[in-house]
Amino acid sequence: MYFLETLSTIVFELSSHCNSKCPQCPRYDMLGNVHKDLNVTHLDVNIIKKLPLEKMKNLKKVSFCGNFGDPLMHPALNEIITFFQNQQISISTNASLRSKEWWGKLGTNKNIEVTFCIDGIGPEHELYRRNTSYKKIIENAKVFIQAGGTARWQFIVFRHNEHQLNEAKKLSEEMGFKEIDFMYSDRFDTNNKWKVYDNNNYLYDLEKSLHQTTLRESLNVPEGEKYWKLLNKNKGAISCIWSEEKRLYIHSDGTVYPCCFLGSIQSGKNIEKLMLKKLVRDFKKIDLHHNDLGDILTSEVFQKTLPDSFNGDPFQHPICIEWCNKDTGKAYFNNKVPLDIH
Repeated sequence: MYFLETLSTIVFELSSHCNSKCPQCPRYDMLGNVHKDLNVTHLDVNIIKKLPLEKMKNLKKVSFCGNFGDPLMHPALNEIITFFQNQQISISTNASLRSKEWWGKLGTNKNIEVTFCIDGIGPEHELYRRNTSYKKIIENAKVFIQAGGTARWQFIVFRHNEHQLNEAKKLSEEMGFKEIDFMYSDRFDTNNKWKVYDNNNYLYDLEKSLHQTTLRESLNVPEGEKYWKLLNKNKGAISCIWSEEKRLYIHSDGTVYPCCFLGSIQSGKNIEKLMLKKLVRDFKKIDLHHNDLGDILTSEVFQKTLPDSFNGDPFQHPICIEWCNKDTGKAYFNNKVPLDIH
């Protein structure tokens, strides 16, 4: 069940605008174009300011994520940070935007933790975080940390950068990062390569790390076949991790979802969109442009329809099966890098 008073964390997609062109990002189609179904926009700052924080007694954390864009693209980011001055703020960013002065000031805010998405050392980073500058990102991170900021380093491991893990760990310690988190991409579901395109033009292949075991491989699904078919065939109980942890996701278009996975439907498969529409029926019911957050959470959609769907009434949504199917869903599959990093 969902209630204002019990929410612990809200994850905001502040913007679906982005300066980077990461090949596996859901904002792009397979040919490197912005997905035609994605509503590219900034979350209305007035929607945020209308949130009844005085009723949200257990709201300890807000997170500005990058499902479709980068939070630093939002023109009112400073204003939004001030609004949440009594909450812990987590920002996930490619960190190639804003001035050194801005990063220095941000570093003095003790309520903020920034995750810097840096996927390699030097040119290797830019093979995935396309249109960003590794040099500028490192400079911004140094200024932020030296000003007293708490920083984490997220490193997605591919074939082209897997030789740099020890070097990255050493650099993170020298710079003062709180932690470096090595992880694999979960997008290599049907084969071990990902063709990189830009505006319909083929550039190169991304390759899965030689050390990575995908969910597909752990389920013994042959390469080229859709592993989610097996998940659907053997589907069991859905355990909504976000619901259990009292988390919520607000999309940049103002719609509210139980998690960021359902919130990513805009660039999903047609069947996923149709099935979500069948559950929600009218998206205005979950849109903060039309309803207060409290009304959305006490609506039939959040109180009955979505919880019932976890149990298969009238059906389990494919996204829920893919991510939160107990024991086999992606949320239960350990995708951390199991390498011996010294």
